[in-house]
Amino acid sequence: MSIKIDDVFIYPTDTVWGIGSSITSSIGHARIAEIKKTSKNKPLSIMFASVNDIYNSFHFPEEMALAWLEDFFKLETTLGFPIKASKIKIPKWATGESDYVSIRSLNSDVIKSIYHDLQTPFFSTSLNLTGSAPIISTVEAFNFQKNLAPDAHFFESNVKDDLSGSSSTIVFFQENLDFEIKREGRRIEEVKNHLMKLFAEPTAV
Repeated sequence: MSIKIDDVFIYPTDTVWGIGSSITSSIGHARIAEIKKTSKNKPLSIMFASVNDIYNSFHFPEEMALAWLEDFFKLETTLGFPIKASKIKIPKWATGESDYVSIRSLNSDVIKSIYHDLQTPFFSTSLNLTGSAPIISTVEAFNFQKNLAPDAHFFESNVKDDLSGSSSTIVFFQENLDFEIKREGRRIEEVKNHLMKLFAEPTAV
């Protein structure tokens, strides 16, 4: 399966099934809103194929080192960061009226396959009609695609069990490291402990 810039696709994440398109495609962005029956102005998260790609795409504070980011994204998290700190062009339709962009990264063969075709980050939002529960099973995801999004590519999950169904923990940062937890996921305590590492005193040699 090969996907093109304006294509929409359905794929499994670490928590729920998602739907996406390249961030460079206004057509794909509009189609996602149409499928989900939601506003075209609603900001969507952006998925990167690797944490290294994220690290190279933003001006992060020194404390938010690559190793810290790698551990952060292992905890079912979404990172909100100011758009002005981006090194890459993020289209206005990706963020709506927000001054922040929400970022995700998963170590997944499916994610890598999508990125290989697009060569761009892509939108990541839950596969569901707005107001309905997110989809966690492959059967439900397939039926959604068949009935509501037949034009969307479908990526099979290698996971036999249903996904967790829990929402990711969302943390919004400012460039001075001030942060706000916008939403708590099931691994919130681990996330809080990891956040505190940003403010730990360096160990004396």
